[in-house]
Amino acid sequence: MAREKKDISKMLGIIPSLHTPFNEKNKIDIVSLRKLIDHTVTTGCAGMLVGAVAGENGSLSFDEKKILLNECVTYNNNRIPIIISCTAKNQIERIELSKNAKELGADWILCQAPENIFGDELVQCFYEIAEVGPDNLMIQDLSWTGYGMSDEDIILLNKNVKKFKSLKIEVLNSGPKYTRVFNITNNQLHLSGGWAIMGMIEALNRGVHALIPSTMEVIYNKIYNLYLENKIEDSRRLFSQILPIVSFTHQHIDISIKFSKMLRVEEGIFSTSICREPIKNFDQFQLNEVSLHISEILELQNQLINN
Repeated sequence: MAREKKDISKMLGIIPSLHTPFNEKNKIDIVSLRKLIDHTVTTGCAGMLVGAVAGENGSLSFDEKKILLNECVTYNNNRIPIIISCTAKNQIERIELSKNAKELGADWILCQAPENIFGDELVQCFYEIAEVGPDNLMIQDLSWTGYGMSDEDIILLNKNVKKFKSLKIEVLNSGPKYTRVFNITNNQLHLSGGWAIMGMIEALNRGVHALIPSTMEVIYNKIYNLYLENKIEDSRRLFSQILPIVSFTHQHIDISIKFSKMLRVEEGIFSTSICREPIKNFDQFQLNEVSLHISEILELQNQLINN
């Protein structure tokens, strides 16, 4: 019997991965979190992802994850689609977070593919997560040093996990993998890129549905909209203006998170730029670069808003 065709017509555009704000007591800062959600909505984003790597998932306790996710779903109040991260260190927590997402009424969950699980075992893992959760599962194909999930495993998951609707590809040489996944799944999956944002225009040329950066929403939305209007060269020129910033932040995920939180403070969204271990504060050389880059971002965002 032919596989039911999946609806991948939603969540097209920029879907930021939200950072988790902490207050001076190193607790989740609900006021700042609400400001960030409002900012994400008002800047015209296609959705938001909460509780993932950019949200310092690994530093959050299980109870903190539930507080964060519950607050985000409730406060967003269906204004834009929200993707709830169910990534955790063990399957029990992944399943519990998936259940919680469904109870909250979330439409989407995301879960990172666990390391060292392949084939039928991987299918079983995601089947259990998807079975108790919302109707839409996004799998995070993340590898900082390798090529991520095999084509064979992606085909198996697409065939056997009905709720598997989207793949977030963040691996070495992501570009060709986008095209390959489209081909091996007969264009059935919604594809997005996050850490691979440096290849944004190439990704759009390949037909990728969404980009999942963090921060600079005004700029990324403008780049995306120019591309949709077929103003490709204008889109490229604007993207080129932020490439030095992206290059600085993409030296390491910890640098990206710390920089982003410092930007949020300057934007008046976060009360602090506090990050949890193992993320370190910048040294003076880095601070000099950060100061220049944040000034450039604020100036460019103001130009785009006022024009």
